[in-house]
Amino acid sequence: MRVIRPAALAARPLLLAFLLAALGLCAGSWTGRGLALAASAQDAAKASGQTPSAKSAKPSKADKAAKSSKQAKDSKQAKPASAPKLTPVTDVQIWSGKDYSRIAVVLGGEVQHHWQLLPPEASKDGLRRLYVDLDDTRIKPGVPGRFDVRGDVARKVRLAPYKPGVTRLVVEVENLKSQQVFVLENPYRIIVDVQGQSAKARAAEDKAAGGKSAEPQAQPKGKAKAQAAPEAAVQEAAPGEAVPLLATPGRKRMARQLVEQLGLTVRRVMVDAGHGGKDPGAHGAGGLVEKDVNLRIAKLLGGKLEKMGFEVLYTRTQDKFVSLEGRTAMANARKADLFVSIHCNAHGDSGSSGLETYSLNLASTPDEVRVAARENSVDPRRISDMQKILDELMHASKLTESRDFARAAHASALSQAKRGGSTRDRGLHEAPFYVLLGAKMPAILVEVGYITNPAEAARLRNEKYLEGLAQGIAEGVRAYKQKIERFGG
Repeated sequence: MRVIRPAALAARPLLLAFLLAALGLCAGSWTGRGLALAASAQDAAKASGQTPSAKSAKPSKADKAAKSSKQAKDSKQAKPASAPKLTPVTDVQIWSGKDYSRIAVVLGGEVQHHWQLLPPEASKDGLRRLYVDLDDTRIKPGVPGRFDVRGDVARKVRLAPYKPGVTRLVVEVENLKSQQVFVLENPYRIIVDVQGQSAKARAAEDKAAGGKSAEPQAQPKGKAKAQAAPEAAVQEAAPGEAVPLLATPGRKRMARQLVEQLGLTVRRVMVDAGHGGKDPGAHGAGGLVEKDVNLRIAKLLGGKLEKMGFEVLYTRTQDKFVSLEGRTAMANARKADLFVSIHCNAHGDSGSSGLETYSLNLASTPDEVRVAARENSVDPRRISDMQKILDELMHASKLTESRDFARAAHASALSQAKRGGSTRDRGLHEAPFYVLLGAKMPAILVEVGYITNPAEAARLRNEKYLEGLAQGIAEGVRAYKQKIERFGG
């Protein structure tokens, strides 16, 4: 058995204490070094402008929100600008006759457009293409892209996207004589008019250009002297002296041929009852509606013209809507010789009254602007802008002939109206009416009275009074026919 001495036992606690002290010193050394490194990192963070987080592995809610906001802002700035809103093409309407076509492109708003007529294609026997580009547009689903047109001018019409945001209308034409592209409003639409030349007219022009028409025709010897005498009498008349019209058979025949060639005949009349369907026109005293009065007078007028021997066409014979550009297009396509549009006037002042007749031209008075704006369904402030466009178009319209026609119709209509009561003569006027624009024949618009005037509204309900108005306008048509055909005999 080993015996432990008391001295050894006393020394062991001292040894244990020494060992524990040594271990504590080492631990303190490492802890101090770690604290020094942490302090050094904190100083570096302060130097760089960053604030260290006590829990760097788990950012705070505020940090997350700030980071999310910054990312959203950066994403918004990087997103490209949104494309412009495209205006829809909502409809394409076509009216066509033998040597005339009108194409109306209806849009959902105002757009910029550009058009060009391409040169003839040598490989396709003179076929030409007229295109119209519509900027910032799209084609509404359901609108057809191809149309076959019956006629000698426009043959095919196509509508399709040309490039992103641009819609192109292409019209294939033959025998083209003239073209017009213009704008109408409310709704916004682009109108394309193409006028052709029939084979008969081209042959006549070719014959005249070849000099054949200028060659003297052989005549029987017996008749040569008889026809030479009147011509000599005309040539020998003194200057300023009135020369009687010598209606010889030869002169009559020549006059008839000239009237026919120049289109100075009046056989077919297009009667237009203004407004209709969803477009009621003006509302008058006692609940009278303009579209109904217009239709009643139009039918009465048509019946009286037929009794006078005219062929009568109507833009409408029932309560249905017809676009303004469609009315003139019908007359052009059916080759009408005259166009008469029937309307009632309206005014905020119930005392306004009277009958007035319009032909196409630029408006020159506030009243003419007011009436044109109302019939065109546009703001009066837009008339001045519109007139700049119309000024370029109306040179092709029959302004002088329409003015003469208006004068004849107004005088006889007023005479008849005065038989039915005291009617104010508001005279002849000129204004830019959509319904008359592009007419290939003399065209007028008759405002038969003010539907907003109680006294005139009462007369416009009276069948006998309407009969008189219709009779007066019909007599004006006949007077104009006799005037332009007086040389035909």
